[in-house]
Amino acid sequence: MSEAGVPSRFRIETVAETGSTNADLVARATAGEPDGLVLRTDHQTSGRGRLDRRWDAPPGTNLLFSTLLRPDWPAERVPLVTSCLAVALVDVLEPLLNEQAAGVVARVKWPNDVLLHDRLTGDPIGGSTAKVAGILAELVGAPSDHGATVVVGMGVNVAWPGPGDDGPPGAVSLLGVRAAVEPTALLHVILRAFGDRLDLLGDPDGPAALREAHRERSATIGRWVRAERAGGDLVGTAVDVGLDGALRVVTADGSSIAVRAGDVVHLRTD
Repeated sequence: MSEAGVPSRFRIETVAETGSTNADLVARATAGEPDGLVLRTDHQTSGRGRLDRRWDAPPGTNLLFSTLLRPDWPAERVPLVTSCLAVALVDVLEPLLNEQAAGVVARVKWPNDVLLHDRLTGDPIGGSTAKVAGILAELVGAPSDHGATVVVGMGVNVAWPGPGDDGPPGAVSLLGVRAAVEPTALLHVILRAFGDRLDLLGDPDGPAALREAHRERSATIGRWVRAERAGGDLVGTAVDVGLDGALRVVTADGSSIAVRAGDVVHLRTD
């Protein structure tokens, strides 16, 4: 183990400000940086998520980091890194929320968000999306028989937007549900949980175990959704996730379609 019980596979570097921790690690990966570097910042000036959505949280309010991975798994497992990190965060938040925000649970929204829901009703906290974290995974170069290089970044809304803050639509913070945590301590426990999930993914039965964990923590399975894809939108019921991480959607005519890329909107049925 390294600092504060963080697995020795990870090396943490912290910078006060940068444009994007993902962009920084992509550049360093291209230059030959080895596996396991974690780059954390107090402030991102060009933070971005899927579909190049951008945000800018006040300095020091949230947990912002990216991790460089060079796994030697089969190439088809690489897309599962996002699910690994999302499931790890849900597992980390569960005891925190139980202790400080009774009635609130964290759930995974396919493909790359973590939401806060009411434990009893299953509805988003505050009646909106209630996004507390987002993940962006980027493949660096092409996978080979020897593995792949992936940079995966996460932003966790620790203290912003708080009560009264004018944050992005649908965003919520841990502080906003009265769950207080120190960002460095949160990073360390996330890396421990993430490391455990990555180790399991390397096993022969790893994808099946991850799929089951994702199912149990999903906010999307069972929901009426709109999948926004490059080839056109798809509306139906999300029924499962595959071993490859794809979302399985059944449309009104009974067609079952695997969605491997795109954004998903949870639709209301009332």
